[in-house]
Amino acid sequence: MAVAAGKTTDIADVIEALRSARRVTAICHENPDADTIGAAVAVVLIAERLGAEAELVSADGIPPVFGFLPRVEQVRRRPELEPDLAVICDAATLERVGRIAREEADWFSRAKVLNIDHHVSSNFFGDLNLVDPHAAATCEVLARVAERMEVELDPELATALLTGIVRDSHGFSDAATSGETLRTAARLVDAGAPLALIHRYILSELPYPTMALWGKMLAVMGQAADGRIVYTTLTQQMLDETGTQQHDADGLAEFLARAKGADVTLLLRELGPAETRVSIRTRDTVDATRIAAIFGGGGHRQRAGGTSSLSVPETLAKVIAAAAVL
Repeated sequence: MAVAAGKTTDIADVIEALRSARRVTAICHENPDADTIGAAVAVVLIAERLGAEAELVSADGIPPVFGFLPRVEQVRRRPELEPDLAVICDAATLERVGRIAREEADWFSRAKVLNIDHHVSSNFFGDLNLVDPHAAATCEVLARVAERMEVELDPELATALLTGIVRDSHGFSDAATSGETLRTAARLVDAGAPLALIHRYILSELPYPTMALWGKMLAVMGQAADGRIVYTTLTQQMLDETGTQQHDADGLAEFLARAKGADVTLLLRELGPAETRVSIRTRDTVDATRIAAIFGGGGHRQRAGGTSSLSVPETLAKVIAAAAVL
């Protein structure tokens, strides 16, 4: 795999790569969310319609909440097809796909890598890179590809794409939501995507164990810098006590961001004794990517994150120190 020069690839070249591939591996990033899952499912559906063999890969599997999407029951934890076209969905770096980036390094070296993303912090790691930091979601970028390819937007494909757009735009309330985002969503609804059900599944409903987990995280919430920074943590003990998993904390970062008067909100997840995942949300006066950069993370100006090789308390102290001066 060759590292690209740091600019987006012409969409015509991306379309040609998809049309010519005989085997397509669509890969989600670690701890997968709606945008990476929706985009990867859409890639599989498009590839199958073009006559290619396709597989959906996620190192961490697919959370049950996305069981309404097609193909998710066929998810693989590692690539099994012979290398041809690998489509990385919604990842600013190759490392963001998780352990398979390391464990399957030889596989990746033999594949042509297409990076489809919308993160401003993308390092353009693919042989082909379709990156639009102005898009509200990677699924919005992919919807343009599908329409340019004149792939029929049936209910399955439309549902996969709208799922990512709804979640990453926070129900069309994020600042990145544009007129084009709304027009794209309207076309997907017209094609049969059930907007109300998608919104309910991924933004409204919470199982009781998830609510219990959120209660524990909110109970240990704290603040710093005279209330400018609000934070909380997720520990393995909390997961064990509530019978939940990491994905059950998804959405808490956005809830925490509602704290009045807070410019920066932080969710720190304990992944191991010296491994902490940090989710950062900021008001428009603070650039979240500058905070994420202290431990090699990235994302968007108001939504960023990454993984620290420190314990939760050590990471928290380091992040608060960085955020307090911004």
